[in-house]
Amino acid sequence: MPRYYFDFRDGETDARDEIGLTFKDLKEARSAAIKLLPDVAHEELPNGDQHVFSVRIRDEAGHYLFFATLTLIAQDLAQPER
Repeated sequence: MPRYYFDFRDGETDARDEIGLTFKDLKEARSAAIKLLPDVAHEELPNGDQHVFSVRIRDEAGHYLFFATLTLIAQDLAQPER
């Protein structure tokens, strides 16, 4: 089974995967990356109102095959009391 590497970025920090995971095919790796992205965002909740988390999948040759982003936008909607 092929090995895929998931490189994550949280807008400030890059985390390059040096170990990788094996999957049947890219479709299975893609599905895993999409499921992992919210977990990564949850662990790295940022300070501030906007943040973009992303993952790129590489194959064993180092070619990028897939990219996904998750955007967090926090916005206060309540009017301040006077």
